[in-house]
Amino acid sequence: MAKKKSPFDVVQKRPNRLALVEGLNHQGLLLLQQGQFQAGADLLAQSLAHNPHQPEVYYNFGFALQQLGLLDSAIQAYGQAIALLPNDADALMSRGHVLATQQRYTEAAADFAKAVKQVPNNADAWNNYGNVLLELAREPEAIEAYDKALNIRPVFAQAFFNKGKALGALERSAEAVQAYTAALKINPNYEEAKWHLSWVQLVLGDFAAGWPLFESRWTVPALGNQRCYPQLPQWLGQASLSGKHLLLYAEQGLGDTLQFCRYVPMLQAMGAQVSLAVQPPLVPLLAGQWPGVTVAEAFADVSPFDWAMPLMSLPLALGTTLATVPAEVPYIRIPELGHAVTHDRPRVGLVWSGSSGHKNDKNRSMSLATLAPLFELSVDWVCLNPELREADMAWLAQNPQAVLERPALSDFAETARVIAQLDLVITVDTSVAHLAGAMAKPVWILLPTGPDYRWLLEREDSPWYPTARLFRQAERGDWSGVVSRVANEFKRFSAPRTDTSI
Repeated sequence: MAKKKSPFDVVQKRPNRLALVEGLNHQGLLLLQQGQFQAGADLLAQSLAHNPHQPEVYYNFGFALQQLGLLDSAIQAYGQAIALLPNDADALMSRGHVLATQQRYTEAAADFAKAVKQVPNNADAWNNYGNVLLELAREPEAIEAYDKALNIRPVFAQAFFNKGKALGALERSAEAVQAYTAALKINPNYEEAKWHLSWVQLVLGDFAAGWPLFESRWTVPALGNQRCYPQLPQWLGQASLSGKHLLLYAEQGLGDTLQFCRYVPMLQAMGAQVSLAVQPPLVPLLAGQWPGVTVAEAFADVSPFDWAMPLMSLPLALGTTLATVPAEVPYIRIPELGHAVTHDRPRVGLVWSGSSGHKNDKNRSMSLATLAPLFELSVDWVCLNPELREADMAWLAQNPQAVLERPALSDFAETARVIAQLDLVITVDTSVAHLAGAMAKPVWILLPTGPDYRWLLEREDSPWYPTARLFRQAERGDWSGVVSRVANEFKRFSAPRTDTSI
C-alpha cells in the first residue's frame, strides 16, 4: 500500500522526536504492505501517541484496523484523518466503505458525496457512491452515479452490472437487460451478471432465455456453491427416468422449495422413483404428500440413487414456459381437520414481514403499523408471522383495538393446519405466500417494485398459483397505497352475496 505524501510541513524543532515518529511510520507502513496488520497498527498507534497531528498516519492506522475487523475503531481513525484534512478523498471513501459495511448507508452516502466532489474523475468513487445510493433505495440518483462512472471508464463492467440492478429495482427491465449484456460483453465470465440477467429475463416472462442462464447460480461466488450430492450424476433432462431413482434436493429458500416441489408428480409420471431432501422445517409438512416419495433433511447413503437433481433446475429440465407452468392446485394437502367451524366474521391470516436476515427484507417487509387501516375492518385477524419484531410488539401494546390472534406455529405443518381453517391469507412475499398458494387457499400477495422474478410484472394474477392475487406498489416504497387498495378490495371480498333466486 503506497503511502501518500503528507500535506503538512515538518517543523524542525525536536529532531529526536521527529526521527522517532518517522521511523515508526516507516516501519508500520512496511508491516502493512507485508500483511502484518496488527504489528503495523501497533507501531502507527505509537507514532500517533507521540504526534496526534498526522492525518496520513491516521489514514494508514484506519486501514490496518479495517483489515483487522475492528470497524468501529477504523471509523474513528478515518474520522481523525478527515478532521485534520477535511478534503481527503481517500479517507472519506475509506470511511464510507466501512460505514456501508455496517449498513450505515446514510452516513456512507454523505462521505461518498464529499469524496466525488474532490475526485470527480474517479470512476471507482462514483461507482461506490452509486452502490450506497442503491442501498438507500435512491435508484435514480444511483443510476446517475453509475453513468458518471461509465463516462469516465466506458469499459467498467461492474458499473454496468450495478446499473442493471438499479434499473431492475425500478422495473425498467428492458434497460436492465441492456446493462447486464454490456457488462457481459466486457467480461464474458462475469457470473453474477449472468445470474442477474436471468432474473430479469424471467420477470419479463422470457423463460426460454431465463431458465438456461439461471444455471449460472452455481458459479456465483456470493451465493456459495449450494450444489449437493456431487458424487451423483446431475439430471437435467438428458436421459430417461423410467425405472430410475431420482434424488431431488432443496437449494435456496423455503418458498423456493414449496414452489418447485410441484414437479414431483410429473417426475413420477415419467417413471422415476423420487426421494426429496428439504430444509428441516418443511419435512413434517411434505412427508406423506406424494405416495412412494421419501422426504428427509438429507440422505447420507446415496447408493440407491441413479441421479440427483436441484429443485430449481426442474423448470429448465422439463421445458417450462409461461403456458406450461404446472399449476394444478392443491399440490400440498392437509389431512381432514374434522367438522368445519362456522364463524360470524371472516378469518384472515396476516404476514407483513419475513426474516430480517433476508437480502431484500427492507423492500419486501413492512411494519405492522402500516396495516392499521385493515384493523378497522370487521375481520378476525390471525398472525402467521412466526415471530414479532420489537416495533410491532410496541405498536400492538399501544393499539389495543388491533386484535390479532397469535397461534403457536412450531413448523410449517402447523402453519398449514392454521391456513386450512382461514378464509383468506394476506401476505408479503414470504414462504407463506407459496404455502397458501400450494394449498389452493385464496391468497393476496403484497409486492414491492422490482419484485422477485416469479411474480412477473404488471399482472395481478400468477401463473404459478391460480388462487393468488397480486397487489403491487405503485411507487417505490409506498406500502400505504397497497394497504389502501387491499382494504377497499376486502370490502368487496367480504360483502354478503345477495340471493336473487325467485
